[in-house]
Amino acid sequence: MLFAFHCECSAQTAKPENAKPVIKSASVLGIQAGKTSTVILFGDNLAPESAATKAPLTVKLIDSKATDEKLKSKGARQVTLEVAVPKGCPSDTFEVTLTQPDKSVAKTNLCVVASAAVEMPIKKPSSTFLTAMVLTGPSTAVLGQLDGDTADVVRFDGKAGETWEIGLLASRAGSQLDPILRVRDSRHISLTLSTGDKKKDRHILFHVPTDGAYYIEITEAEARGGAGYDYRLTVNRK
Repeated sequence: MLFAFHCECSAQTAKPENAKPVIKSASVLGIQAGKTSTVILFGDNLAPESAATKAPLTVKLIDSKATDEKLKSKGARQVTLEVAVPKGCPSDTFEVTLTQPDKSVAKTNLCVVASAAVEMPIKKPSSTFLTAMVLTGPSTAVLGQLDGDTADVVRFDGKAGETWEIGLLASRAGSQLDPILRVRDSRHISLTLSTGDKKKDRHILFHVPTDGAYYIEITEAEARGGAGYDYRLTVNRK
């Protein structure tokens, strides 16, 4: 015996609400004054039709696409921006807004930092004075990440009477790092340090007392490190 079943289903189905766009991270920790930089924002549900920020910065939306497979952990989407910072722009934080076609927005901060002639990643290992990365010029920016509870150490050679300006960007740009920035002499004796409010940059204006090697040491206030504990160290001879 055959039985016939009849089912009436609604022709209308509920449409899911648009997922909220989220920015999780940026490809650079700081952008330099007097330069035009390419910045990639990573996140989810990002498909903006425009990007905006406040003067004196200008921002241009270049493209938006699915994140490359090897970078999926940063977010499913990536947005490329071209950011122009005029010469003389002070170190500060500027909010950037991405606007979606449905007018929802995602916001993040871009941090303007002191200029440097050379920008390079930290050379590992660099956790001891013996393995310290050597700075070979008078103006260098070093990009790094603290690993576990170890320090990162860089070395520069100074002459008596010189003044070196040393700055460290971390939390202001979204890093989890609460850094301690310290200068030591060739005998590894601490000469000066900068610590305090996690949300503020670290800054040392160092007057070289005698000719010799000096070490800049970066540590974390609670001996933490790993992914997310990024920094940008800027070292300029004045």
